[in-house]
Formats: sequence, C-alpha cells, structure tokens
Amino acid sequence: MVLTPEQEQFWQAYLTEHPDAGAHTRHVVAGRPGSPGIADQLIELYLSGVKTAGSGLVEDYLANGDPLPQVGDHWIALGADGRPHLILRTDRVETHRFLAVPERIAVAEGEGDLSLALWRLAHTEFYAPYLDEWGLRDITDATVVTEIVTLVHP
Repeated sequence: MVLTPEQEQFWQAYLTEHPDAGAHTRHVVAGRPGSPGIADQLIELYLSGVKTAGSGLVEDYLANGDPLPQVGDHWIALGADGRPHLILRTDRVETHRFLAVPERIAVAEGEGDLSLALWRLAHTEFYAPYLDEWGLRDITDATVVTEIVTLVHP
C-alpha cells in the first residue's frame, strides 16, 4: 500500500521521534478502524488506552489481496475525516474460529460492555453484507485474526 503524502508525513514524524522503529517495521498500512461512522469513537478508545486490539476476518484480507497482520506491523489509523490520528504497532497476532474467540479479545477491543456476546453481534452485523462475496455461508465459518497493539504515536 502506498501512503498518501499526509500519511507519509505522519509516519516520518513518528520515525523522527523513534528512528529505530523503521528497522523493525515489516509493513505500514493506513486505514480507518471500523466504518467511517464509528472510526472517531474507536480512535478515542485507542487514545484512552481502553482499546488495545482490533480484529478482522482472514477471508476479508484474502479476498482483497492484503497480507495478514504480523508482529511489527504499524497501522496509521485514519479518522472519519480520512486524516491520520495515531499509529499502532502490532505486538501479537492471534487467529481463532469465530465461535472460538475468547472473551479476553472482546475485553481488549474495548467496545460497549466488553462482553463476548456484544463482540459477536457487532462483528456479525459488520461483516454480514460481505460473507457471500468471500464464499462464506455464515459468520461462524469465518476465521478471525486479532492484532494486539500498542499505541506508539502520538
């Protein structure tokens, strides 16, 4: 993925403060957490330290030709306005079948009441429109990839 000039400037500001980070970075991506309607709320959760993880579906990555997350990746989180707001570093990656996702993942994602039930409901609703496109008949057939992250900038 090619960063826009604004995203590249944000990344370079981080590297100026942490010059050793570039040598340990495998991949830098930029994107919104969740949909544009909730991106700013999720960014606030990351900034406050409540949210320390984010999950996606392996099938989504594969369908889009995107590499699966790996330790050392950096993610420039974009707000609803499309501008960079923070940088997260991936410190751990876990994969689970949808129904085998442990409650600690829901807690680490920091949303709502932190329950696994709400986590499943939110992810089911978010991904439902895409399941057919990915060759899935049901969300329970999906594989979840979770990035445990650290806020590194600002």
